[in-house]
Amino acid sequence: MDKVAWWKPPLLLDGAMGSLLFDMGLERGQAPESWVFEHPQRVEQAHRLYVEAGSDIIQSNTFGATPSKLAAAGMAGQSALVNRTAIEIARRVATAGTIVAGNIGPTGLLFPPMGTATEEMLLSEFRLQAEALAGAGADFINIETMYDVREALCAVHAAHATGLPVFASMTFEKTKRGYFTMVGDRVSHSLAALYDAGADVVGFNCSVTPTIMLSMLQEARPVCTCPIIAQPNAGNPQPTPTGVKYDAVPVTFAKDLVALLDAGASVIGGCCGTTPEFIREIRQLLDLRA
Repeated sequence: MDKVAWWKPPLLLDGAMGSLLFDMGLERGQAPESWVFEHPQRVEQAHRLYVEAGSDIIQSNTFGATPSKLAAAGMAGQSALVNRTAIEIARRVATAGTIVAGNIGPTGLLFPPMGTATEEMLLSEFRLQAEALAGAGADFINIETMYDVREALCAVHAAHATGLPVFASMTFEKTKRGYFTMVGDRVSHSLAALYDAGADVVGFNCSVTPTIMLSMLQEARPVCTCPIIAQPNAGNPQPTPTGVKYDAVPVTFAKDLVALLDAGASVIGGCCGTTPEFIREIRQLLDLRA
């Protein structure tokens, strides 16, 4: 990672893509990835808003662009094309200093006894996506919101094979025994496994507030010597007549993310509920510290 020209932490990611696209008219239940064909100009505008807000990194609209996820959304056979097109859209917006990440999320397939997934199946899924993202010009691969370390490792192996830097985040929840994924993977074990598999930056995203993620980071930092990424949600989800909203405000959220940097994170950004307004506030604080 030290040999990568753009690796100059702290780095600021973008915020939630889905939240922004919903505000632009994406319907509930519709795959965000479908918009790379149906409304590319709106996806382009979403990226532009994050660039203008001060993001160092923008992520392709490909979180659910594995073959199985797209097939479930009625887009079977289009994974390679979706991933290539999404990178091309992000590249049209990127300025000279903007880093473009190829984004990969979980397949939704489960290992036995809850499902029938195999490592070979998931490797094939992630390999197709990672190769398409890399071939289209992504600067690195960012794997997010993994809840099973076995699936995350498949994604890391596939991404690492492209030769690009790899970031890998899992989503953990607070329990009485500590921080675990929904299938029972612990923070320290998971991050160590991802790093050993070839991830250059490891960490956490989604599920929790900045305050909880700070405690998570403080637990992981002593046993994790590699760079860490932290992307909390914009507070707690609140149901409303128009959908789920989050209760954080940009100014407070920005201060909380700076606290994550002070606790040892190298890369920060926002997950569910964060918008360009949140990123703009973080950018202003980072610029004051420079």
